Amino acid sequence: MQEHPENESSVPPDLPLAVTAPWLRNASLAIMGMFWLSALGVTYFARALLLPIVLAALFTLLLAPLVGMLKRLRVREPIGAAIIVALLLAGIGSAVYNLTNPALDWLDKSPRALREVEAKLLALKKPVDEVRQATEKVEAIAAGGKSGGSRSVVLKEPGLGSVLFAGTQYFLIGTVSTVVLMYFLLASGDGFLRKLVRLMPTMRDKIRAIGVARQIQQEIGRYFLTLSAINVGLGIATGCAMALLDMPNPALWGVMAGLLNFIPYLGPTLCGVALALAALINFDTAAEAWRIPASFLAITVIEGQFVQPMLAGRTLSLNPVAVFVSFLFWGWLWGIAGMLIAVPTLIVMKVVCSHVDGWGAFGAFLDRS
Repeated sequence: MQEHPENESSVPPDLPLAVTAPWLRNASLAIMGMFWLSALGVTYFARALLLPIVLAALFTLLLAPLVGMLKRLRVREPIGAAIIVALLLAGIGSAVYNLTNPALDWLDKSPRALREVEAKLLALKKPVDEVRQATEKVEAIAAGGKSGGSRSVVLKEPGLGSVLFAGTQYFLIGTVSTVVLMYFLLASGDGFLRKLVRLMPTMRDKIRAIGVARQIQQEIGRYFLTLSAINVGLGIATGCAMALLDMPNPALWGVMAGLLNFIPYLGPTLCGVALALAALINFDTAAEAWRIPASFLAITVIEGQFVQPMLAGRTLSLNPVAVFVSFLFWGWLWGIAGMLIAVPTLIVMKVVCSHVDGWGAFGAFLDRS
């Protein structure tokens, strides 16, 4: 019986691939686009769930070598993890306790001090006030010609207390979740990694997964160790400069400068603005106060242009454009916490791309060289 190939398929088998490939490529691109948009939406709306997990995983990568060191001293991993977490919380609590009183003193002075700052900057505010008054007069003239029968409805915004309570409650829940999950990850040791490796289909993939995990841990640990050393130096230099310039509570400003420098771009800016306002509060005139932000600017320029490239450049090779884009993206997605994980996320992506076939081009883009 003679076969009829035209009934088997609507596309002839000898049709060139160039005719069918565009349709397949377009469908694949559409599916991938929908997938990434869906993942972006889930990441944004599920940040309350995902953020503690990401932070716990990040701290686990940093603290796991310490638990391993205690394990070599024959301290069981659950006990070692409890010791490390307790020491970490004790250190944070001690720093907060010692810096609370100076911070509260500045907050107590803030209402009166802000009025003093406003008086010192009155000469700069006069042109702005004149423009504002002229704008209000123009708006009043324009509104006078309209009918006055309409009513405006003003929605009452939530009070400051409710906003602060909601933010504090969210912060406490996220902190407790992060600490508890971090302890369980540290206490499990390599068990969690072994379970992930078992999910890989082939032995080659298992070996590759172990290599990726070890390299990620080394790269992130090296990055945070180097950055912490740089920020400690920045904090000491800032504190010494504030003491030499007769700025009250120099230790507070040194700690603030060191901690905020973990946030790229935004952290030093916030610290500089806070120092400028505090200098205007502490000194009688703006001519005397300018030395404080100027000295901090000089220290940050030296740190950012010379010290950090010299030290971090040897351990971290990332494209500055990719770092800035990652900072903007994660800051928009998760706020301050997102800014903290922007660079570690790039490190993870770079390591993964260097081990996955077909992703080498993207890994090369993330590299500085």
